[in-house]
Amino acid sequence: MGALYLDIETTSRKADEGFIITIGVLRDQEPELVFAGTPEEEKQALLWLKERLQGCNLIVTWYGSGFDIPFILTRALHHEIELRELLEIPMLDLCEWSKANLLLSSNSLQSVARFLGVWEAGNFAGPDVGTLYKLYVHGNPEGRTLIMQHCREDLILLKRVHEKLKPVVEHSGGFARNHSSKE
Repeated sequence: MGALYLDIETTSRKADEGFIITIGVLRDQEPELVFAGTPEEEKQALLWLKERLQGCNLIVTWYGSGFDIPFILTRALHHEIELRELLEIPMLDLCEWSKANLLLSSNSLQSVARFLGVWEAGNFAGPDVGTLYKLYVHGNPEGRTLIMQHCREDLILLKRVHEKLKPVVEHSGGFARNHSSKE
């Protein structure tokens, strides 16, 4: 099937204090997103992700090894969902690759995209997700819409960065590392 771009939005930086509110994946041109307004809906979103991982031979993330994958695994354990695919499918963490191979003043997705000339301004940054979720919880559906829009924009930007870096990444020999091989 090829690469699957993966991004999540959460209510907290720690998986035992919050939960996943949006999971987004991108295979071809259009991102697929699922929103979870409650921890109960999060379980369904994780099962949705499990289906999307079928046939995938590479997961591409931005800081997925330090945030997205551990957060997803922690929440899956909480819901008693087995997601070993996240450990078995090779992953390319473009943030970690950029830190190791590029000498930039910032390794944020937006900064690297700007440097590579593929950045388009989004409406808000990741830290705004918590505030937007509070708007949603208090009855403003625009909060949900903006969270999903942010996840969608990050997935598209991630794919653009990957396409720009792909020749160098493949040549570097660091194309994909399996999670289980980490120390």
